[in-house]
Amino acid sequence: METIRDHPHLFRVDCPVKVERFEELLKEHPNQPFVRSVCRSLREGFWPFANTKHGEYPTTWDHSDRKTKSSEHADFISMQIDAEVRKGRYSEDFGPDLLPGMYSSPTHAVPKPGTDTFRLINDQSAGEFSPNSMIHPDDVAGTCMDSIQSLGASLRAHRDKYGDERLVMFKADIKEAYRLMWMSPEWQAKQAVTCGLSRHIDFCNCFGNRGSYKVFLSFASLVGWIAEHVKLIPNLRIYIDDNCSFGHAEHVQYYDPYRCYFPTNQSRLLMLWDEFGIPHEQRKQVYGPIVTFIGFDVDPNAMTISLNDERRSKLFGRIHEFAKPGKRRTLKEFQSLSGHVNWSLAVFPLLKPALSALYAKIAGKTEDRLPVRVNNAICFELEWFVRHASAASGVFLLKSVVWDPTSDLSNAAVCYADASMSGMAFWYPELRLGYQCRVPPSLSAPIFYWEAVAVTCALLCPTTRQSSRLVVYTDNLNTVDIWHSLKASAPYNSALMIALDCIIPNKIDTRVLHVPGIDNTVADALSRFNNSLALRLVPGLSLGLFETPRELLGAVKK
Repeated sequence: METIRDHPHLFRVDCPVKVERFEELLKEHPNQPFVRSVCRSLREGFWPFANTKHGEYPTTWDHSDRKTKSSEHADFISMQIDAEVRKGRYSEDFGPDLLPGMYSSPTHAVPKPGTDTFRLINDQSAGEFSPNSMIHPDDVAGTCMDSIQSLGASLRAHRDKYGDERLVMFKADIKEAYRLMWMSPEWQAKQAVTCGLSRHIDFCNCFGNRGSYKVFLSFASLVGWIAEHVKLIPNLRIYIDDNCSFGHAEHVQYYDPYRCYFPTNQSRLLMLWDEFGIPHEQRKQVYGPIVTFIGFDVDPNAMTISLNDERRSKLFGRIHEFAKPGKRRTLKEFQSLSGHVNWSLAVFPLLKPALSALYAKIAGKTEDRLPVRVNNAICFELEWFVRHASAASGVFLLKSVVWDPTSDLSNAAVCYADASMSGMAFWYPELRLGYQCRVPPSLSAPIFYWEAVAVTCALLCPTTRQSSRLVVYTDNLNTVDIWHSLKASAPYNSALMIALDCIIPNKIDTRVLHVPGIDNTVADALSRFNNSLALRLVPGLSLGLFETPRELLGAVKK
């Protein structure tokens, strides 16, 4: 605080957002304490959810690593720093020494993918006393950007309401979005930037900080609320600086600053940004029958979301490089790969089980540079992902998820599954056909496991593959949950993967639903091999035996 007081020219907050107008349009927002908090931060600077008294941290810390890889990198870093000083987002040089209370992290030049240019990176995770180590992951969790799935849901809802009218997509981009948010002077002191003997204070939110995502999303969420509820711009989806939506192809509006026409709601959004002083540039405002959003090509008329061959190839390459048994990777590398695979699940939604072992391996770990061993289970699941994703088209049909099995059973097989500690069973009411299997007495597993295996075996049955749709009823809610989420820990994840090995190539649209135990009496009787009761309940019921896949028997304790 003494450094801030004695050197006021090194610390300032000069956010370009027109806070008064922003606040005025939020007067009807239902969460006024949140509105006041964000508006205060726009005026006084944001705090990135850090605890600067965590543990024994030094008062001043220099981990700037003044050496750079090459003169080319050094020249780029120097040029970027000069540009930030001119834009008023860095202080003037106060070098060569840090002042009390300041921290300086390494600064690197990293190549931009697919270009010959660099990107400036502030590595606030480097070193024992890094600024990011003051920010607990739980304190910045729970803030989510809009996903491609939410955009798809909006497109489906629009089609249900308005039919097959011709649509156009648009994407509006905020210029240097994170840098719009100015940090509080107390945090600015933790963002000293070093280049040679020069020192500067970074006033603004930067990509290298763990809390920067939540800082910007706090602001962007309120802009989105104003767009929807005040300016009546529907179906807007926000992913950091990208704002995406759609509208009737013939509805256009002239936007005078760029002297051209845009889709009506895109023009209205740009005018809203102008009200707040949010910067943007014409070349980043795009629209058309197909627009790329979050790396996916969205076609609102064909109702498809596509992943092109180049992006798929890059994803598969990263997985092959990562999935080497026994290799140690940093926690940050684990998180990066899991994020990349998770992103692709928008077009490969049935492949979620591929991340089970990876997530289990990093659960509870927080140190970014912690070495973590890649085990066989991780490699097996990632290779399973690549095998299925390679065979898929990379095109997801938005209309494929609208089937409601409670009201439409056309071309659908229906079966009921159950398990006991002595056996498993499933049966098809319309066919009066049932199957049974003994649970090996030498194996020890909870009843939940056998319930999950019973559903998997029902999905593997040849009778199932005769229909393009299948509904499996079970009275076990845990089994319903893992099929609804496609997320499970070992050994239950194996049951999901084996079933999907059948479902995916045979293109069987599957739903696993809950039925009360009182309505599942036939499957219950068959699982206990009480066949006399089953035959009394369903006269003429035909019975057969099935075998449990060996992989599922070997996954449990002996």
